[in-house]
Amino acid sequence: MFGVSKRTIRRRMQQYSLRKTDLYSAVNDEELDRIVSEIHRSHPNTGYKLMRGHLNARGVHVPISRLQESLRRVNAEGVYMRRLRLRVLRRRQYFVPGPNSLWHIDGHHKLIRWRFVVHGGVDGFSRLVVYLTVAGNNRAHTVLQSFIAAVEQYGLPSRVRSDKGGENADVAEFMIRSRGTDRNSHITGRSVHNQRIERMWRDVYEHALDLFYQIFTSLEDQETLNPDNEVHLFALHRIFLPLVQQSLDSFRDAWNFHGLRTERNQSPQQLWRSYREQGPEEDPTEVPEEYGIDWNGPHCLHRGTVSVPEVQLARELSDEEVAILPAPGVSVTDALRLYVETVEVLSRILD
Repeated sequence: MFGVSKRTIRRRMQQYSLRKTDLYSAVNDEELDRIVSEIHRSHPNTGYKLMRGHLNARGVHVPISRLQESLRRVNAEGVYMRRLRLRVLRRRQYFVPGPNSLWHIDGHHKLIRWRFVVHGGVDGFSRLVVYLTVAGNNRAHTVLQSFIAAVEQYGLPSRVRSDKGGENADVAEFMIRSRGTDRNSHITGRSVHNQRIERMWRDVYEHALDLFYQIFTSLEDQETLNPDNEVHLFALHRIFLPLVQQSLDSFRDAWNFHGLRTERNQSPQQLWRSYREQGPEEDPTEVPEEYGIDWNGPHCLHRGTVSVPEVQLARELSDEEVAILPAPGVSVTDALRLYVETVEVLSRILD
């Protein structure tokens, strides 16, 4: 991150009588367990590496050994089960010149039954998550809004890779207008060729979305939620969409701050920043259609074209009617109660 070797850092630390332990946060075991437990409640499938990313994102820095001990105290069964699932994966080479050389963008549809669509973008070089947002539709303009917000924060990528879905049309037009034609500014292909972000979707679902999938399925089982009922979906989106976004934000921060084993434990944030500070890499003027494909990455089934219409009530609500609807809460426990209350209020208004 600082552009110097570990040996130089160690020498400077000795010179100024600095110890590695001075960099750790002054937090006792009880407080650490409380923080880890709080994160674990929102992200129950998190292992120690991603948990360390969560802690670093919060400014809490502890040795790996202390974090592992805390996880064993807080979630001993989960630690054991994760060990049983571990498999050694063979990594193959993926190459782009540097940060912002190529972004991979895609949509995630595991919550599509309830019309929640997650839009995401990943920097291919550093694996930095540049955006991760949830919306009630997959319109091209919605995707473009998330993309432009990421561009304002991280800069304009040289190229973008996506599948051929219509929701990426506005981003494609934006890239061609901004970067030019005849250089593959926007590369389209099948979803199976966009592995850099497909690899991330598995973790997004496991650590950020699975909880909501289980909640919504449970509400259906209790016959409290009907995915074909616009009133139910309107209430569901009003109450849960902010919580889903909250969970995605938390995952994004943890992911961007967690160490990558294949990059000598540097985080995506460190990789992106350190190489950007070194100055731009020479970017190829032309690239083939296969540019940015990780042939040995995870493959997904082709999803085909999916259209997600926005939730629409029988009529538009007035400002006064919206004002009497329950406001979204800050916890899942509150959300379950507020969802039921919102359905009841909407039913009375529209009756």
